[in-house]
Amino acid sequence: MNAILLTGAALVGLPILLHLIMKQEPKRLNFPAFRFLTQRLKTNQRKLRLRHFVLLAMRMLLIALFSLTLFQPTVYSDRLNIRGEQPVASVVVIDTSPSMGYTAGDKTRLDEARRRALELLDELPDKSPVAVVTTDEPGAAVWEPVADARKRIGKLDKPRAGGQTVTAAVSQGYQLLGKIETPDAEAPEQLPKLLAVFTDRAAASWDAGQVEDLKKLRDKVPAPKPAQAVVDVGVEKPMNVGILSAEMRPQVIAANQPASITVTVAATGPADLPPIEVNILAKLDGSNDAVVRQATVPYGQSRAVQFDFKDLKPGLHQVEFSLKAADMLTADNVRYLTFKVGEARRILTIADDPDGTAFWQLSHQSKGEFGCLVVRPGDVKVRDGRTVVEYLDPAKPNGKPLEENVRVFEVVALLGVADPSDKHGTLDTLWEKLRPYVEAGGKLVVAPGRDLKTDGYLVGGNLMPGQFKTVVDTRRVDPAPPPQTAPGWEQPRDGRNGVTWFLDDKVIQHPMLKPFEGWQAKGNVDAIKNPRRAVKYWEVSKSPEATVVVAYNDAEKPGDRRPAVLERGVPDPREPTRVKGRVVLLTTRLDVPTQDDPAWNDYWDLEGSTWSVVFPWLVARYLAGDTADANFNFPAGQTVTVPLPKGGLPRGTKVLLEGPGGAEPIEVGDKQTELRLGPPRTLFAGNFRVSLEPQWRDGFSLNSPADESTLDKVPVEVIEDVTGKDTVAPLDKNVKLADILKVIVDQPIDLFPWLLIAVLLLLATEGLVANRFYRRPK
Repeated sequence: MNAILLTGAALVGLPILLHLIMKQEPKRLNFPAFRFLTQRLKTNQRKLRLRHFVLLAMRMLLIALFSLTLFQPTVYSDRLNIRGEQPVASVVVIDTSPSMGYTAGDKTRLDEARRRALELLDELPDKSPVAVVTTDEPGAAVWEPVADARKRIGKLDKPRAGGQTVTAAVSQGYQLLGKIETPDAEAPEQLPKLLAVFTDRAAASWDAGQVEDLKKLRDKVPAPKPAQAVVDVGVEKPMNVGILSAEMRPQVIAANQPASITVTVAATGPADLPPIEVNILAKLDGSNDAVVRQATVPYGQSRAVQFDFKDLKPGLHQVEFSLKAADMLTADNVRYLTFKVGEARRILTIADDPDGTAFWQLSHQSKGEFGCLVVRPGDVKVRDGRTVVEYLDPAKPNGKPLEENVRVFEVVALLGVADPSDKHGTLDTLWEKLRPYVEAGGKLVVAPGRDLKTDGYLVGGNLMPGQFKTVVDTRRVDPAPPPQTAPGWEQPRDGRNGVTWFLDDKVIQHPMLKPFEGWQAKGNVDAIKNPRRAVKYWEVSKSPEATVVVAYNDAEKPGDRRPAVLERGVPDPREPTRVKGRVVLLTTRLDVPTQDDPAWNDYWDLEGSTWSVVFPWLVARYLAGDTADANFNFPAGQTVTVPLPKGGLPRGTKVLLEGPGGAEPIEVGDKQTELRLGPPRTLFAGNFRVSLEPQWRDGFSLNSPADESTLDKVPVEVIEDVTGKDTVAPLDKNVKLADILKVIVDQPIDLFPWLLIAVLLLLATEGLVANRFYRRPK
């Protein structure tokens, strides 16, 4: 446009030239006798000369203004004046998510974002307060000098697998701009403000559900409102092959079962490209021998690959899956998985008559999920503040008694103990011995036996879900129970011959009874077709803190039905609001019947039903937890809870955490039951082990979110809906950041339409003036 300016400048002199050419010379008239005519002539000449100069100036201004309009100038508000002396309160948001690890040339997207952010800091006045917000450390940003912010950004060496979205980081940025803290400014809230975001615009980084909240936070920032710039450091049309997931269900399997793991691989790129051959390697427990599987993956699609591992030893196992040929995004080239091959979990059964628990033991033995140790109440002792159990090894009946902490057992069952308040020759009652176990998170089952003393259970206090009152005999109760029906019975059976559980749709939603939902849908399960009945059971007064799991079908009205199973949560004394322990109370006996003491129910009757196995398993599985629900695999950045050894660890004990960042000893407190691990320890993907050699080992795996592999970009208009129009700009490696910020931040004002209007107005004015000056007199 320089030629236009030069031409316009030359044309400015054109009216002068025309003026000189067309200058009118007055005619000379000789009227010597009329002096007044001479004076009149001089007056007219002065007026004419003045009019010519006014019109000349207007025409010169018109040409100059027209040339300036053709140049289409813009003016920058320069309200931030980044290169000036006034400090600028700046929030720098840097996306550190896994997708920022995508490599283009020799740099990752995070390298580029870091370099550009440092460029921005170089432009800021030295006393500018800066807050650096990253997506991997929610809430960690503080206002600091430019030099400290530069150091913080320089430490961002690699992407983190866990953390928050960019929208959450921007939300934190608005909150920081709402309250600026700097000792160098008298009125920091009046400083110009800048929010600069450096991201690859990956879809996983932007949560559309937070947009409205972001707008509210943006509008709450006090004046002056912040200038905003979103710098896109991403790559256009990226290509990627990644492992989206490695899944196994359940994550605890029996020793004789193979571990079947499904690995899903996806390819991102143009759909018109031919499918790619992908080789996946699997290394079990750090072995150098890798199992290889191949998949043909079309671009834009995914494929599943199956891995099977057999003949595994009981204990913890971890697998690392990786692509044989790494690509430009390293975060999804590797996937991790932890699972366990389980040994039978243990139940401690305490009974006055160990022989009376034979059916209970056989039931768990046949199911195989729980092992059962049976002792007498006197075998439970307190040693050095710990509740322990003494017993003889069945393989060495004449050997030295073994001793174990009660906490190593998943469940403790009081099965047919007549009086738990009896000290049984020790200093403490059975309640006092078991209370620390339950309060620390232990699980207790209570079932009545013969010669039960109700006062002995009153001492149970806040452990018992209810108190035994009287024995109910359906053969003698008045009124008689209603007729009992079942899908497999041809006709209703007399309620006086025993009552079943009352199972409706609401009752079977309880976690202990949830399997009934599937069994009822099938209709052919014997526990549904031919349910068991109880002829005798205890009537129980329910504790206010307890709930009834299931009641007997012994009355027409729901409020009159007596409980069959009750439960009660037991809070931790150190955290009264946190319920950790649980007690389940059964109201009918489960001991072996004798000729003198007939059975109270047909639960142990094997004819036509597997209830003798199912019922003990339902109770134990509910209390100990279903292995199908066990999970050792989590998204990176999440807080992971690792149960510590149930026996408890002495104060000062250090467990070893091993992961991608190396090994770290962690000290645990006395009677601590679990280890909670959160960021920054969990910000990186990998296999982790927690151990106390040689007696205990546990572990878990962390992985990047699968959607970090898609690399689809958030539409510009979606982001600008929050940050404002024309605030998102792609940043080529050859373009200076200052030039981008000048366009985005300094808010250019286009003067062309205003200048065009001025030209039109001036042209109209010039025409009116010219017509008036040169109008001929009538």
